[in-house]
Amino acid sequence: MTNIFRIASADIKRLVTNVVAIVIIMGLSVMPCLYAWFNILSNWDPYGEDATKNLQVVVVSADKGVEIGGIELNVGDMIVSNLKENKTIGWKFVDTKEEAESGVYSGKYYAALVVDENFSSDIISFLGGELENPKITYYENEKKNAIAPKITGKVKTTLEEEIDKAFVSTMAKTMLEVSDYIATSDETDSTGLTNKISDKLQRLDGDMTTYITILESYISIIDAAENLTETTGKMSNQLDSMMATGRSIINSADSAINSGQNAIDTTGDTISVNILNIKNTIYNISDMTDDFVGDVELLGTVSSSQVDSLIAAIDSLRDTYNINVRDTVSQNSAIEENKATVDSDLEKVQNDLVAIKSAGDATSEDAKSLALTLKQDMDKCKNDIDNLYNTYNNTINPQLKNTMNDMQGSIDEVQQILNYSSENISDVSKALNSYPDMVGFGKEKLTKTLESAKDMQSKLRELMADINDLESDTQYATLMKLIESDPELIADFISSPVNLDEQPIYVMENNGSATAPFYVILSIWFGALILIAIIHTSVKTIPSGCVDVKNYQLFFGRYIVFFLVGQVQTLITVLGSLLFVGIQCEHPFMYWMAAAISSFTFTLFMYSLSYALGNVGEAAAVILLVIQVAGSGGTFPVEVLPTVFQYLYKYMPFAYGMNAIRESIAGMHGHDYWGYLAGMGIYILAALVLGLVISIPCKKLNAMIEESKENTDLLV
Repeated sequence: MTNIFRIASADIKRLVTNVVAIVIIMGLSVMPCLYAWFNILSNWDPYGEDATKNLQVVVVSADKGVEIGGIELNVGDMIVSNLKENKTIGWKFVDTKEEAESGVYSGKYYAALVVDENFSSDIISFLGGELENPKITYYENEKKNAIAPKITGKVKTTLEEEIDKAFVSTMAKTMLEVSDYIATSDETDSTGLTNKISDKLQRLDGDMTTYITILESYISIIDAAENLTETTGKMSNQLDSMMATGRSIINSADSAINSGQNAIDTTGDTISVNILNIKNTIYNISDMTDDFVGDVELLGTVSSSQVDSLIAAIDSLRDTYNINVRDTVSQNSAIEENKATVDSDLEKVQNDLVAIKSAGDATSEDAKSLALTLKQDMDKCKNDIDNLYNTYNNTINPQLKNTMNDMQGSIDEVQQILNYSSENISDVSKALNSYPDMVGFGKEKLTKTLESAKDMQSKLRELMADINDLESDTQYATLMKLIESDPELIADFISSPVNLDEQPIYVMENNGSATAPFYVILSIWFGALILIAIIHTSVKTIPSGCVDVKNYQLFFGRYIVFFLVGQVQTLITVLGSLLFVGIQCEHPFMYWMAAAISSFTFTLFMYSLSYALGNVGEAAAVILLVIQVAGSGGTFPVEVLPTVFQYLYKYMPFAYGMNAIRESIAGMHGHDYWGYLAGMGIYILAALVLGLVISIPCKKLNAMIEESKENTDLLV
């Protein structure tokens, strides 16, 4: 042990007394940590919104849209509108497909989405019976970057899923809204199909009852036909006198109806003009209100003169409205509600103006709020006066005119009836006398029809009873309850029936923390590699005082320098990643210990390679670095790597060091941490065998290689 410490002390003394050596050692200590820090920072959050929004993806919609039942549908425009609200990607929107393609080819954009011109028509093509899949063409520049297409490709998949989900949701919602027609929400609801059928059947039953009654009446009339024939002759003389009196009365009524029609036309037109004047006036006052609200929003203050003008205008309008409309239009249930609404609206507007006038010292925000309330009430008043005008012109006035026309028509019919004379009645009597046989035949037919009608009504009532039984059925009630549910809620469920409840295990706060184990282990290996490249592993000068120096003493004596520098490299890397970079770490001490043991393992292993095999060992260390970077599972899961790497993975020291650091960063699982550290003991044992056993027979070979290199005057 004395020789080991003397060799180590001599090495350390030579290093600390040489300025150049100190600078080199400082550089060796710092270089690995910089490699780890910068790589962790560069991978901090490449998939987050703040990063991906810088990836430019161009979108263009060539969709021509489609018309359904008079409604224009353009799904392409809807997609573009939704993407404009999406901030996860740097969306760019252009007008032509050619411009989008050109941008992708030139590398200006990473990808392009082009909505086909028939997209809307294809998405509803099933309505016509010929299914066409709607198409979105996706262009991506895979040459520009290896990872960017994976990110933009996820956008493509997400867009497809959103469109499919929206389509399924819309279809389900539409079908449920149609199905709702057959649902019955309660006993008094008459909108459901079963209730509608029941109502129809009940009305049909009533009609059948009326029909049967009419048939029975016709049979009674036929029975009384003979009496009618006899009575007709007796009535003819009396009818002549009655008809003369009737003609006189009807002529007077006809004159009165004509006068009434003229009065209604004149009055209706006057009222319509009055309401139109009210409508025009409220529109003018609404314009004044808009100007007033605009001034308040701009200046933050209320103009008393504008408020006074508006109050005067509203007062005048209310007087005019009360005289020419409210108190003039006759009572009618169809228009009374409109009149009451307009009364209430005008009162609200007047109250708003009084409130604004009273709030002379109101703040800017209060003034704006009062002005906004005034504008909303004015807009409602304007709409309700429009409804009053339309109701009067389209409902009330036409009803009055139709009523007078019906009365005129009735008088005309009565006049035609009265034009019959006693001779006409006599002719009817003669005609009835000539058809006794026909009447008897008709009675027989009517009797059979009556029997059929009664049988039909009996079966109809049986059907009504069956429908009532269906409504009380449990399964039917369950179906109706489902259909009566919120269509939007059920549509969302059908389009996405599974609610994925994510429960992350060992949550990583960011991608930088997730990649830290790989880059920290890589930097530790890199640090050990540059040590064996710069510091000699063989002891060329035996320090004074060393007696009978053994091979193992030379090995461990020089290795102490490698160990110390490696630990300094590791400590700087660990502290910097925690304090400067700020990675996530559940167990900082365990993190440092895993890194320190990894450094001990790597420095000993590569020191042994170089000590035993010289330059060949250094080359082997580089090869091991390359293999482990590619196949240790640091960047991609080992399961997706080629088979050869999956086989070599379990023999790579990188894997054990990374897994131990992952345990300390993300959280421990059982005794896995200690298992990974114990796994690196195999490489410590292999390093000792190399350095203490295999190095002895390799000394002559290494000396020959060194001599050959020196003879070239070229290789160091």
